[in-house]
Amino acid sequence: MSRLQAKCGSPRLHLLIVADTHIDEKHPTPILPQRRLRCAIRDAQNAQTKVDAFVIVGDVTSRGSEINWEMTKSVFEKTGLPAERNLLAIGNHDTWSDEGGEKAIERYLAYTAAITGEKHDKTYFSTVINGVHLLFPASEGDCGCEATISDEQLAWFAAEMENASKSGFPILVFCHQPLNQTHGLPRTSCRDETDTDPMDGGLGVPSDRLREILERYDNVFYFSGHSHMGYAGEQRFAEEGYSSFETVGGLTLVNLPSLACGNHHGEQERFCLGLQLAVYDHEIYLIPRDVKNHCGVRLMVQNEKPYYKKVF
Repeated sequence: MSRLQAKCGSPRLHLLIVADTHIDEKHPTPILPQRRLRCAIRDAQNAQTKVDAFVIVGDVTSRGSEINWEMTKSVFEKTGLPAERNLLAIGNHDTWSDEGGEKAIERYLAYTAAITGEKHDKTYFSTVINGVHLLFPASEGDCGCEATISDEQLAWFAAEMENASKSGFPILVFCHQPLNQTHGLPRTSCRDETDTDPMDGGLGVPSDRLREILERYDNVFYFSGHSHMGYAGEQRFAEEGYSSFETVGGLTLVNLPSLACGNHHGEQERFCLGLQLAVYDHEIYLIPRDVKNHCGVRLMVQNEKPYYKKVF
């Protein structure tokens, strides 16, 4: 961040974003996902430029159970909060519970409020930080690996997007599942490439309707996780036709690797990968980050540079 700050000054908004932390007592080595989350928290805490918000783009836990959430809460309590604002999106794994999806969502809402102080009455929400709008559309129930999004939520999302478009800044949208048939889906949704249904690995049924709303506006950034695809840049796009950073008109799509689980289909596939985001008055930078070693990732993202930049 120091080079960017020397060039552009302090950013209006500075985020550290990770996905798929998968805290789980049934993990073969349960301490490992906790350690990787702790690395990300400490990376935010020790940033040279203050991190305004720390974001997890879903699958905070692997099973949505009370013990999963107690373990997650313990990591935050022992390490401290990463930033002034901490925003934990829901993922499909967070809706899974032996007690049913409704109980899992109730638990998600209660524990995220207890951990972060961010209280919401629904899985989807929005906020404004330093003039920049952050929107979190989300599944409202257990729909397997896909998402279930109601007409009520789509109407809310359309109104929020219209309001955000008046800010003059990029609109940042965080949703666990990618849009269908982006980032190499469905082929890249699993390591052995056995998924062939066009809806595999993405939002599923709601994808087209959400995408139609997103594409009404310029300077929209849609961040997802879910597929556990490693970071893929210009080289993978030239060879295979997909990337972690894709653009369609005014819409920029960014798919994050899993912080804690194995990744695949990327040029960088290790653990502890996240994303640094900096919004300046007329520019936005997205920088793949190794949160364990507190440095950027060796990946050519755009124009043979290790970051994505857009002027707005």
